[in-house]
Amino acid sequence: MALPDKLTAKYFRKYRFDVATVIDVGVQSGTPFLYEAFPQAHFLLLDPDPTFPARISAMWGDRLRYDARVAAVSSQAGSIMMNVMDDHPNLGSVNTRLDVAEGTRAVEVDCVTLDTVTSDLAGPLGLKIDTEGHELEVLKGATETLTRCAFVIAEVSIKKRFAGGYRFSEVIAFMASQGFEVHSFLSGLTRAPRMSDVLFVPADSPRFDMIARDL
Repeated sequence: MALPDKLTAKYFRKYRFDVATVIDVGVQSGTPFLYEAFPQAHFLLLDPDPTFPARISAMWGDRLRYDARVAAVSSQAGSIMMNVMDDHPNLGSVNTRLDVAEGTRAVEVDCVTLDTVTSDLAGPLGLKIDTEGHELEVLKGATETLTRCAFVIAEVSIKKRFAGGYRFSEVIAFMASQGFEVHSFLSGLTRAPRMSDVLFVPADSPRFDMIARDL
């Protein structure tokens, strides 16, 4: 049986999440399935690459209601060093990659926590994180934000992709401590996945009831 492509607006709308604002952490060229799934929502886009707002404007124009902020996101605000790859900007990371040996340079960038930039956002919130191995630190700086989230999508590493990186179980345990459980794996459904886009929802959600087959 062919597996469905879960990273599409058509599929994701089936979850029927009700959100007013969606936060996209680690934007690059955008997250089309989320933008299309919530056409009435407001988006907060966060990425340390100073060229990303121009790409979003060119690709999405008036089709997306959003604010763009050039900043990294972590557990503490201030500044942070990024390992940037000019030939592959989507692979930039605060962490040192183990799968790329050459072509990186260190750049200091502004850094925020989600809790410092989301307090005035209308809820409920949706949150997507793709920060190339820094996802757990982003979540640690979002404990207040998480209390207002209807869902969280995080690209979570399974293999050891970064020096000193987190274990998969650490992210699961942290999210459990914040009242969230894994609801679905949206990607990475292979024999030996390197990572997966994991969908978390609040642990008390009726989506975990056995009779809630369509949630």
